[in-house]
Amino acid sequence: MTAVTVAIAWWGWLLIWTGLGLALVAMLALFAWWLFRKSLRLLDDLSALAETTAILEVDDPVLPRQQLAVLAELRDIRSREDARRARRSNRRRQRHDRRMTRARRITSAEAARGPWPQEWR
Repeated sequence: MTAVTVAIAWWGWLLIWTGLGLALVAMLALFAWWLFRKSLRLLDDLSALAETTAILEVDDPVLPRQQLAVLAELRDIRSREDARRARRSNRRRQRHDRRMTRARRITSAEAARGPWPQEWR
């Protein structure tokens, strides 16, 4: 058996590499267009977000200043945590009271005879 060597002519290599280069340019152009479209969509979403946050802006925020717990005193950390728990408990109690008040209105005998409140329609 003799080994057959097939050689590609110089113009064949030129055609192959030209085709590969054109495919690369086409692929990069397609990705650039896709990225450009995504960036336009992102800018639209950011402008909508800016309009929404403009509504929510407050002149004088009453937010507590955050501190690192590692640098604070233990009694300060405990008092902050106790205050947070008290606020949560108070909100939970108020929510429960509102629900119970509504439940009493719904289940009373007068609710079956009288007109429905406006917020239930």
